[in-house]
Amino acid sequence: MVNAHIRRFMDLSTGHLPKSDRELLEAYAQSGGATGLSCLSGPHGWFVWVGERRCSPDWPGSASLRRILEDAASNGCDYVMFDSDGAVEEAYQFFDDEDE
Repeated sequence: MVNAHIRRFMDLSTGHLPKSDRELLEAYAQSGGATGLSCLSGPHGWFVWVGERRCSPDWPGSASLRRILEDAASNGCDYVMFDSDGAVEEAYQFFDDEDE
């Protein structure tokens, strides 16, 4: 067996992100993580590092995204994968584009 570090991630639907957070994550991804959270973007969503920056008072993400990242961290996850086909979790608000 390879002696590799195994990491956990939370898998959620992109529908749990309001439009403002989707735009924020895309900006972070395009900056290579230089302007905020470290994340990767793809055609179906984002893979977001659950870092300490989420806790800073001036962090511009929504309360919904902050809660998801906090919950992921408290469950031992290093990342959250927001995928267009990801799981819909009743504990989190779901956003329709029309609702924003």
